[in-house]
Amino acid sequence: MRRFSLLSVSAFIAAAIGTVAFAMPAFATIPPTLSLTATGTGDQVQVVVHGDPNASVLLSYTQSGSGPVIASLGTTDGSGSFTDTISSSAYGLTSGTAVTALVGGTNGAKSPTLSWPAVTSASAFTLSQSALVVSAGSSASITAGNMSSGALYVSGNSNPSVANVSIAGSTVNVSGNIAGSTTLTICEVGVSGACPSVSVVVQNAGSLSLSFSQNNVTVVSGQNLPITIAGGNGTYSIQYNSNPSVIGASLSGSVLTLSTGATTGSASITLCSTDNGACGVVNASAGASSNVSVSFSNTSPTVATNQSATVQVYGPSGVTYYVSSNSQPSSVQANLSGTTLTLTGLAQGSSNITVCASTGSCASLTASITYAATGANIALSQTSLSLGVGASATVTVSGGEQPYTLSGGTSSVAQTTLAGSSLTVYGLAGGTSSVSVCSAGGGCVPLSVTVSGTGANAALSLSNSSLTLLPGQSASVALSGTGSYYLSSSPAGSVATAAIQGSNVSVSGVAAGTTSTTVCEYGGGCTALAITVSSPTSGSASGTGVSTPGAVAPATFTEYLAPGTQGAEVIALQKLLIARGYQIPSGATGYYGAQTANAVTAFQRANGIEQLGVVGPATRTALNALESGAGTGVSGSSSSDISSMTLAQLKAQVQALESELAQVLARITQLGG
Repeated sequence: MRRFSLLSVSAFIAAAIGTVAFAMPAFATIPPTLSLTATGTGDQVQVVVHGDPNASVLLSYTQSGSGPVIASLGTTDGSGSFTDTISSSAYGLTSGTAVTALVGGTNGAKSPTLSWPAVTSASAFTLSQSALVVSAGSSASITAGNMSSGALYVSGNSNPSVANVSIAGSTVNVSGNIAGSTTLTICEVGVSGACPSVSVVVQNAGSLSLSFSQNNVTVVSGQNLPITIAGGNGTYSIQYNSNPSVIGASLSGSVLTLSTGATTGSASITLCSTDNGACGVVNASAGASSNVSVSFSNTSPTVATNQSATVQVYGPSGVTYYVSSNSQPSSVQANLSGTTLTLTGLAQGSSNITVCASTGSCASLTASITYAATGANIALSQTSLSLGVGASATVTVSGGEQPYTLSGGTSSVAQTTLAGSSLTVYGLAGGTSSVSVCSAGGGCVPLSVTVSGTGANAALSLSNSSLTLLPGQSASVALSGTGSYYLSSSPAGSVATAAIQGSNVSVSGVAAGTTSTTVCEYGGGCTALAITVSSPTSGSASGTGVSTPGAVAPATFTEYLAPGTQGAEVIALQKLLIARGYQIPSGATGYYGAQTANAVTAFQRANGIEQLGVVGPATRTALNALESGAGTGVSGSSSSDISSMTLAQLKAQVQALESELAQVLARITQLGG
């Protein structure tokens, strides 16, 4: 409030009536004073302010965890005095907080800054929970502790349509009405100070709760504690943190990470799936670091694949343990329940696993995962092999589980081909090589190969250096050389296919065009074969061994065929599948690759055979039935049909009938007949 002297009033009047005005300085606002005195009763402090009369009195300070605060205390009297006793906890004031009095509004005069006096906190009661999840139509209760003689009452319910609240003694009952959230404030009659709040999330009736790898934890200053969330739709959000100044919470995917810079205090964090279909609460307390170390019953455990082993964790008592890191989760799965660490082997290898206590101490162990075969041990008829350049040898594979596969080997020294249980090795150049043969059930055995010689052989010659075919026609070219041959380059699959068959190279036309293939002998030279496929309207095909256009000649399948297999049966298989409408874009190349495996899988699916992508007994039966003309669903052949069949065709038809009968019996068993 501004004060004016009689002279200034006269000057104002003179100016108003047109007389000559003379300026006088305005009277300055009285600088306010502030005094603070603890009363000695709980957290009560007497505040005394002197300043302008009849002016507002504000208290400016910074509240811990909330930032700057300006609280209204009242108004000075006619003489400019204000006195009141306030509760420190009610205003969020703590001992040592810097405070300033403002008289005359937020832009009014300021008093000198003082420190809030030392006070004793009010005896505030506590609640068993600061966050609650309840379903619509259901109820949950919260218990009050450390109460005085006063009764509890609800001082606030931010969204009463979501939940109803009733109080019976020290129990607060919360009933969910509709899906949503609300904040409850509970106070005690006759007790000054802050009233605790409870965050309530109400889910739809029948909703499930989220689950957590741990939900009552102690977090140490400087520690990041991960908690894994499960349930709901798999994506989550943090709905509420009752005390973010004590416990920090961040979310990445399904992992909640808690941190703190405090050593005391607690918080409740409410999380929900993003569709609000499932919620849950994690309770966390800030704690001091422990100097008790973490240790294990075994620091170098060994676990077999598909098996588990347990390790006991030792360390501080009364704390929570968790897996902090796993360097190779693809090799071993690590799960911790209480103080028992369970390790499950997934794949051969090793992993460093770190386990921490919630009090801050950690320790690591190294888990080694060894392979455990699911079948018998794999074996070779010989584990070392010596042969000359251009020569070949066969090793028999047994035991384990088919299909077998190859790993390693030096391609410049020897070429290895695996067909079923037969491993064929061709010497290419002098040197040593090692190839491993592996079982589908696991486990490998090495084969040592030594190739000697320089590979000086007679030049390779072809009975024809060029071929002309029509689409669908085939021709065979005789080879003269060491007797062991291979294709170093294949023809364009869109034009023709080629494969080695003994001392011949078999070529089949696919579509009009020109291409070539290079035939080589092991340890010797190479020769190119030019291939021309003419349009069907271009005239007759010519060349040695050209077959008549038409359907592929029937073949009887006897070998186990799998990816990596080569030979005549592979060509027959590819031609048969292509003729039946199965897609092999590269054509009948004689090499069993991914395209052939996909076509075989499709054939198996269409004929009710287990889809393995390899040609085993059941698939051979179905293929031979097709080749014999009987089809996979063989039935009721006439006697005249049988009389014209070959022995191989009759055997194939019997096998098909047996397969069909087995499927019928299995279906009868399934139906309970």
